Amino acid sequence: MKNLLIYSTEDSAYFAELIGKALGIKSNKIERNIFGDGELYHRLDIKDSSELFGKTIIFVASTNSDKNFNELEKIGHALAAARTTRRIFVIPFFGYSTMERAVLPGEMVSTKINARRLSNIAGTDRGNVFLFLDLHVSGILHYFEGDCLRYELSAAELLSQAISKLKLKNFVFGTADLGRAKLVETFADQYKTEIVFVRKTREFMKTQVTNVIGEVNGKTIIIYDDMTRSGDTLIQAAKAYLNNGAKEVYAILSHLALNNESIIKRLEKSLIKKIITTNSHPMSQNKLVKRSKKIIIKDASSEFVKIIKRLL
Repeated sequence: MKNLLIYSTEDSAYFAELIGKALGIKSNKIERNIFGDGELYHRLDIKDSSELFGKTIIFVASTNSDKNFNELEKIGHALAAARTTRRIFVIPFFGYSTMERAVLPGEMVSTKINARRLSNIAGTDRGNVFLFLDLHVSGILHYFEGDCLRYELSAAELLSQAISKLKLKNFVFGTADLGRAKLVETFADQYKTEIVFVRKTREFMKTQVTNVIGEVNGKTIIIYDDMTRSGDTLIQAAKAYLNNGAKEVYAILSHLALNNESIIKRLEKSLIKKIITTNSHPMSQNKLVKRSKKIIIKDASSEFVKIIKRLL
């Protein structure tokens, strides 16, 4: 591992530490500062640029904010300019992934724009590898351009292990809307259960559950969704299932992408029995989440370590 270095954004330092521990290396430091006019300063903590020459670099960054995305892009370019051999970008949570298409005239397809920006690091060469976890839409991988490598990893095995430990009976898998039916079907096939659905309408930022599709009376419902941000869709779906006779509701999520702490409190007060999710998003490290008896966090860093070892 002498030719391997690992860096991260501040928000993803916890994830980098887990990967580094598994690989037997420590995270390297980045000096950051903010000038009076708001400009951001970054400097890799090295004595000489030759320390980077010929190295393989792992850079860990959930792009949960524009600040983190811009830092990933900026440092990615700097690492390429330093003649590093390979740059492995670990992106546990890919922000803007729900903006993968335009619905209204004039809307920005931000997912595609950001994929192009990342593709441009080092002129789209094969030295760049982008690793993601449970993208909102798998087709996002095809938004990247050039010869950079990109892979989507899955949290399904981690979540399935956690479901098995619950030892639930008479359960079925359900959706929070009609958009995640295929992934819900994956879990249903594994456990040989039926699938139930809720139908949801959306008006820009507001959503509303209109009806339940499928037999839920007396059953335990396990809702799968790739992420929750405001918690509204998840809580509304749980209420809809319970109002239609469901016995209890659990939720499994790939990403706990909560907007703020008030949503943690809303989820705690909700009728959802347990929420099982991964540590892909920095919000998973919030003190309220860590103290929660309802929210169960599973470590997804091992999924990235597996493929990093193969790449090395």
